[in-house]
Amino acid sequence: MIISSLRLLNYRNHQSNSFEFEPLGNLIIGPNGSGKTNLLEAIAYCGIGKSLRLHKDDQITHYDADGWRIEAGFCLDSGSKMELEINYSAGGKLLKLDGTPLKMLSMLFEYIKIIYLAPEDLSLIDGSPRKRRQFFDLAISQLFPAYIGVLRGFLHVVAQRNALLKTDYDPRQKHIWDAGLIKANKEVLGYRLRYLELLNQQFEQMPSIIHSVEQKPCFSYQAQLKDFQDQTEEELLSQLQKLEPREQLWQRSLVGAHLDDYEISLDGKSMRDYASQGQKRMAAIALKLAHSSLLQNHTSIKPILLFDDIFAELDAEHSLMVKSLVSDSLQVFVASPKPDVAEIWPELEQLEGFGRGA
Repeated sequence: MIISSLRLLNYRNHQSNSFEFEPLGNLIIGPNGSGKTNLLEAIAYCGIGKSLRLHKDDQITHYDADGWRIEAGFCLDSGSKMELEINYSAGGKLLKLDGTPLKMLSMLFEYIKIIYLAPEDLSLIDGSPRKRRQFFDLAISQLFPAYIGVLRGFLHVVAQRNALLKTDYDPRQKHIWDAGLIKANKEVLGYRLRYLELLNQQFEQMPSIIHSVEQKPCFSYQAQLKDFQDQTEEELLSQLQKLEPREQLWQRSLVGAHLDDYEISLDGKSMRDYASQGQKRMAAIALKLAHSSLLQNHTSIKPILLFDDIFAELDAEHSLMVKSLVSDSLQVFVASPKPDVAEIWPELEQLEGFGRGA
């Protein structure tokens, strides 16, 4: 799929701007503060229905405006057209697909696949477990939109169980929520482990782009409840029973998918602890591009790639290695303050309106 047009009203520093995009994508070259990242964020918003940079919707609104609006035109791989509108005001947010309000966010994930790459992706390797969970939850939702409802259901169980732990509860009531946590946790882990299986398979098919290492990164799951998939419900209930004094003290659930982590290793060693900064950076980029291939292979939808100033951190050799992993059939947007990025992407036309005189 491709995005053919975008209109922004009161979206960050884009008070009223319209853009027409090339089928191959565009270069977005301009100084810092010219709105490059804001444009890419707006495109990414169309794919997930929220800010990728985790900003609240009211923080996106242009100064002194009452709300903001995105209008985007897409061309699907089948050749048909699709229009998306996103309106935000104090009254809330409304998403419309071809004029019809979207009741469920998963419907957006069914049709639009967008992948955003930025320098801060380094945190996927050496950042907090929360950062990795956020990425993988989004990635799994893009590949399996039904996961959105499964994850939402799990988080509801955790919230209700946490509320119970703050009270002088009836043990029978806790038993019900313990069973609910085990059931919901199992559903979430089923999706997460399936995704990691597909991801590792995809990495095996990709050439290595990590300097001085022939091995490919390997992704594994670090669950709080050990051997969760192999234990019976009774055994898991017994584990929760043993945790009860600590959970009463902390007044929250101390195990579950909301606290789990992902381990990324290279040559059998944790990349977080042993890899160089350059290796971590290339691994984070490769992770997103492997996800891109998964989406294309398993949903038959060609995702849109957004590169937000990642080439400033790479030399020419590694920049070309990254480009070699990008399918020629995908629409690509490359934002950078440096004009020489055009030497890496000579086939992309520069988008107007972001130079120093803009």
